[in-house]
Amino acid sequence: MKKLACLVCSIFTFSSFAGDGSGPPSDPNAVAMWIDDLGRLTPFGRTFDVYIQTGFDPEFSYPNGDPRRPYMIGSTRGNESPSRSFGWAIEGEIFKNHRPDHLYPWLDNCQECIDYWTIDSGIECPAPGAYWNCIQDNPYQRWMYLGAKFTPINWVFEGPQGCCPRTADLVDLEYAWCDSWILHGPLGKKYGNSQQYKYPQVQAQHKDLMDSPVSKFWEPFPVGVIPGQVCCSSPSQNDYGDLIRWNADVDWMSEKHPGSFHIARFTGPDHFSSSGVVRFACGNDHPCDPSPYQVIYEADNSCPSDLNEDGTVGFEDMLQVLSDVSGYKYHPQTNNGFNAIVTCAVGIGRNHSNIQRRLFTQFSLHIGKRRSN
Repeated sequence: MKKLACLVCSIFTFSSFAGDGSGPPSDPNAVAMWIDDLGRLTPFGRTFDVYIQTGFDPEFSYPNGDPRRPYMIGSTRGNESPSRSFGWAIEGEIFKNHRPDHLYPWLDNCQECIDYWTIDSGIECPAPGAYWNCIQDNPYQRWMYLGAKFTPINWVFEGPQGCCPRTADLVDLEYAWCDSWILHGPLGKKYGNSQQYKYPQVQAQHKDLMDSPVSKFWEPFPVGVIPGQVCCSSPSQNDYGDLIRWNADVDWMSEKHPGSFHIARFTGPDHFSSSGVVRFACGNDHPCDPSPYQVIYEADNSCPSDLNEDGTVGFEDMLQVLSDVSGYKYHPQTNNGFNAIVTCAVGIGRNHSNIQRRLFTQFSLHIGKRRSN
């Protein structure tokens, strides 16, 4: 019903839905999640970035004036007031522009890494392999579990005498212009004196957060409720009502949008929404209360091959696609380039206004049938 209402609004106003929920907050010091609409970069749907703004309010920022760094998004818990549930929803096909899953250096594809941890985890357990098996079965685990394909974590197995598994430099960064990922700041950036990547961490039970359509919702956690599980002698993994956790010990503020933090890029979805609270790392007498947020973004994907958004799929749109394909901007181990050409070619001559009129006619017929019944 929500999508139907959006469709009616679009038909009658003849305006783009791209601005719904997009653009930075009017208050530069407000805590908010917001959308940076990058436009129709491909014929597969709009590309947009998701940011969390925390701003430069001197009463809320760090002593040096830097904005507070997000630590988690999720629901409230315990006696926190006002209480807030958490929601996360994506609708519409998500486009990806990196190498296919079976060729990507996921942990799933590093059999040597898996074999190593199955035998020698470094964690005291009653039997070989017990720690690895426990990790895979732990719904609250945030690291080293199979199926974590929402963010680029590239695993390799190398070192003296066959030791050990480690994370390697990221691959396919040149194709990220229209890819889809959950992020920890700019893709490929390294932090600190040791120049290491930082990764957004998601519990194993929520690793499907990009498997559109996805709809996640939970109520505030009651007082004293912190689900968790311990694997052998390792630290316990707990559920604090969070969907994503970031490293708040490094400065990962966006250079493009000062005061904001880049948490995701999506290409293709028709709908993205989220609501809950942003949490911050406590300590050093910094304000620690969670801040509520809500964002709803409806992407105008009614005519995705109209890249320049002039209302018609035409010669200029095809030239842009051909330029991107010839410039190797689509990953060569996928069919994305070929599919882009075909998709644009099929759409040539389609007029956005005609599409809207046809949709309006279909909608009118639908309403008429409902009334007759």
